[in-house]
Amino acid sequence: MAATPFRFKQFSLQQDRCALKVGTDAVVLGAWADVDGARILDIGTGTGVLALMAAQRNPVARIDAVEIDEPSAGQAAENAAASPWAVRVRVHRMDVRRMRSSEPYDRILCNPPFYAGEMDSPDTRTGVAKHDGGLTFTELLEVTVRLLAPAGRFVCIIPLNREADLCTIAADRGLFPVRRCVLHYLEGRPPKRVLLELVHGPSPLRQEVLLVEHRPGRFSEAYRRLLAPFLLKF
Repeated sequence: MAATPFRFKQFSLQQDRCALKVGTDAVVLGAWADVDGARILDIGTGTGVLALMAAQRNPVARIDAVEIDEPSAGQAAENAAASPWAVRVRVHRMDVRRMRSSEPYDRILCNPPFYAGEMDSPDTRTGVAKHDGGLTFTELLEVTVRLLAPAGRFVCIIPLNREADLCTIAADRGLFPVRRCVLHYLEGRPPKRVLLELVHGPSPLRQEVLLVEHRPGRFSEAYRRLLAPFLLKF
């Protein structure tokens, strides 16, 4: 029997062959990110969720989605082909560190490997997807600087306790945050994630806060508004 897809309002994602499944971090990033521009790159696309959310929000952009894990890349390509935006979304099974492009990207999106150090997942594919043994922040930002247009923006979601690491590495390469959103999963609990939008050169920083749930099952109004174009429950 075929696995049940994750259904959005305008597209669906099969994810049984993907190393990581669709989660809150990815859908928040996909809805929050600035996706203006003609060319968008999604690094580590997984199921293809960020690429397809960007395609829904931007009706003209050409989107390249890169994934190193072969089964995930294959399923992301199938998800893109089955979507309403098949002609605008291309999935590439490759190591983004080797990627070259004749044209820079206006936006680069990434839900990157979070955890520093050795992989602790017994599943090697999941470990590569979650841990920076697969792609370090330094490597990610070097790729970003190489591929990002002069007026482009890089958008990611990372653990709050690794924000200083990423911003230090980014600043050394001329990238600085212009927009920042602290993500609280549950009211009264400490935040664990931060969304960042970086640009070339120092800029004034816009600060935001987003709460997902007041209590389990009771979603905040801001979260509902943000995800209403995508999630069936809203």
